Amino acid sequence: MNDFIGNNYGQNQDQLKTKKMMKLIGIILVLLFIVAIALVVLIYYIQSVQLKISINGQSNKTMKDIVLINNGQVYVPIREFAEYVGYESYSGDNKGEDITKCYVKNANEETSFTMNSDKIYKQLTDKKDYEYFTINEPVKMINETLYITKEGAEKAFNIKFSYDAEKNQITINTLPYLVTYWASRFENSAIMGKESSFSNQKALLYDMIVVKNQNNYYGVYDLKGKEILGTKYSSIEFIESNKEFIVTTAENKKGIMSHDATTKISPEYDEIKQIDKDTGLYLVTNNKKQGVVNSSGNIIIYIEYDQIGVNADNFSKKHIINQYLLYDNCIPVKQNNKWGIFDKNGGKILPVEYEDLGCKIGAGKQEPNANNILLIPEYQGIIVKNNNFYGIVDSNGKTLIPIALKTVYSVIASGEETFYMIYNEQKMNVIAYIQKYVKPENTNNNTNQNNTNNENNTNTVGNNQETNNVTNEQTANNQTVNDVQTNNQQTTNTVPTNANTVNQNNTTSNDTTAKNNVNTSN
Repeated sequence: MNDFIGNNYGQNQDQLKTKKMMKLIGIILVLLFIVAIALVVLIYYIQSVQLKISINGQSNKTMKDIVLINNGQVYVPIREFAEYVGYESYSGDNKGEDITKCYVKNANEETSFTMNSDKIYKQLTDKKDYEYFTINEPVKMINETLYITKEGAEKAFNIKFSYDAEKNQITINTLPYLVTYWASRFENSAIMGKESSFSNQKALLYDMIVVKNQNNYYGVYDLKGKEILGTKYSSIEFIESNKEFIVTTAENKKGIMSHDATTKISPEYDEIKQIDKDTGLYLVTNNKKQGVVNSSGNIIIYIEYDQIGVNADNFSKKHIINQYLLYDNCIPVKQNNKWGIFDKNGGKILPVEYEDLGCKIGAGKQEPNANNILLIPEYQGIIVKNNNFYGIVDSNGKTLIPIALKTVYSVIASGEETFYMIYNEQKMNVIAYIQKYVKPENTNNNTNQNNTNNENNTNTVGNNQETNNVTNEQTANNQTVNDVQTNNQQTTNTVPTNANTVNQNNTTSNDTTAKNNVNTSN
């Protein structure tokens, strides 16, 4: 009996221990389950807050270290970002080093950036002309590195760039990837192969695709397959800056069609090219004569000139942003080997009667480091030439220095550019001369300014009754006009106003303004 009771008691104890163990295991399992759920939630949370980046459909885990996001706006460092999207990058510009500038390029295009500028400049490698684009925010300097927004990066690097703030995800597609993708979806696409052009490929960035039919005529569709321009043109060229197409008809005449299928300029020219984006000006050619029309097709400058625009290669490109439109207003024209200047509305600034624009001094003729120059930017000056002498006029056609100079040139020393002129074998600093005698109100020397005003401008350039003796004192890097002596005798160091002077009374003729409403077909 006692043994039975003892055995029963022992069994109960074992059962109690087993139950406790099972409860403990259950609790541990529940806790482990909770921990597992917490880990899953934590991992999901970490993934949700961690920036995810994909380039051409492939995850990229390294680029997130260079991206900055502030108030929903995405910024990327220009030079570091370039290598992720197939571009080479360089500091400064083509002329030298400068931490406030940089540029990137690939086989087809070069793009340049400047700190605090909201414009970027793009140049196709097979063309000399630049296109410029206004970006949503200026280029920023952050920690001594130049940054640009995602919208700016799209324009600069020819990419599709999207940011999903909720998913914290960046998606980037490069142009070569888009070309391959969309060419496979449009059997009649004209964006791959030897006949395709980089310019036309860029239409994809604006949801359009250039196509070609069996008869080798070109047209444009949107990416949903809707026709924008019919396949009836012998060639098409996309102009990115205005989202326009230069079309060539079967009769080999060119015109401009907009991305919304609007005819901007009827196809009736042998050649056509955009020369100014903001004002919508186009250089047109017929029968080897050139003129300018606006985006409505109206004539601004008659198609009767041998050349429009200067040859920028003859001069330093530092100051010539647009060889067709100097200082955003002056259009140089050439006819019968004579030059003149119109404004962008067709008004006459200078008559077509000058031998040349700019001074091509040639290295070594005056100084070993002398540079050809066309422009004096500080005063919006333009060099003009007649009878083998030079003068300087401003962008309104008014004379700054009469045509009596032997030469005008610039010298760059220690990164500073100084402009010089030679008159009667005397070397003078152009800017110093203009400040003292032409526009004394711009000089910081209040004494000289007051004296000039009190003497009723007797110290201006070339007064033949009371002239000035200008002596030049050479410094280490430049030569300035330092000593002016007013007297009653003629001297050889002052440029006379009556020596081959430029006509200052040029006014806008009424007939040129009337041209604005004349259609090119007339």
